[in-house]
Amino acid sequence: MSVTIKDIAQKAGVSKATVSYVINNKQGVGEDTRKKVLKIVDELNYRPNTSARNLAGKKTKMLGLIIPDITDMFYADIISGVEYAANDFDYTLNLGTTHGEAERERLLADYFSRGQVDGIILMTYHLDIDYIKQLKKRKSPFVFIGNPIEEQSIYTILVDNYEAGYKGTEYLIKLGHKNIAFIEGSSESWDAEERLKGYKDAIQDYSLSINDIYIKNGEFIKERGYDLTIELLNLNNPPSAVFAANDRMAIGACNAAHDLGVNVPDELSILGVDDIEAGMHVVPPLTTIKQPSRQMGKKAVEILLQLLNDRAPKKRKIMLSTELVERKTCASYK
Repeated sequence: MSVTIKDIAQKAGVSKATVSYVINNKQGVGEDTRKKVLKIVDELNYRPNTSARNLAGKKTKMLGLIIPDITDMFYADIISGVEYAANDFDYTLNLGTTHGEAERERLLADYFSRGQVDGIILMTYHLDIDYIKQLKKRKSPFVFIGNPIEEQSIYTILVDNYEAGYKGTEYLIKLGHKNIAFIEGSSESWDAEERLKGYKDAIQDYSLSINDIYIKNGEFIKERGYDLTIELLNLNNPPSAVFAANDRMAIGACNAAHDLGVNVPDELSILGVDDIEAGMHVVPPLTTIKQPSRQMGKKAVEILLQLLNDRAPKKRKIMLSTELVERKTCASYK
């Protein structure tokens, strides 16, 4: 006998409406209750009606996207790329945000993979290989964005973050800068680690010295970019350039320089990564390393639709390049 919503409600001690809200990912249910219901859903191996429709050969015509944050314009651009590409093929988008939390990543992946969508695009940081192997056994195919996972059977869209770190540092070195600070991103993200590695290799390749006092962790947050730039500019030997691992931190660095009366770019060059729209509107406009964020979203949809149509994509890992966008925040060192 199949498990019903009533069975789950009785075991969880909640109403059927509460169970319905949880399995349909609606607001209005406390996080503890949501976790309790989802745990029982797993224990009872409940499958919602959408899954039954899939078994009958019908589709939801929806794609799931799991992403850390919708307020960061970089992620917003990825969402835009996914949505436009999905709409071109008459799919709609079901979006879930994780706020970078490991437990929420798994909750959303569990939810989407129960037949709520036809396929899933994941931009996550904490899903381990054991969980990913479990995910492969379920009905919904999936594609990662930005996860350089070693498992050969996984499809993923990557940006060459090492190239971004190296290219930006090399650009500043060729402008004559020798004391170049680097504000790195979250230590939990692969892209942050690769950008830092590119920065360090460029410094060494041009026979300069890596100075740890110039390397700061900004967690990809604008306010941290501001505070850390204040610290850097108050050093006895401040840097002549600040390379921030994303545009939000770079904008924070620009604001810090302004508040200290340091002219950008005449007294301090500032470089970011991403090329978000806000970077074009700071004064002066931000020089940056452009990530092809919309293209990442589009490529992920293309791969996912091939999988949904039982066609094996030619490549399991697609690496996209970055591009230097010169504006007004960098100048030759005088």
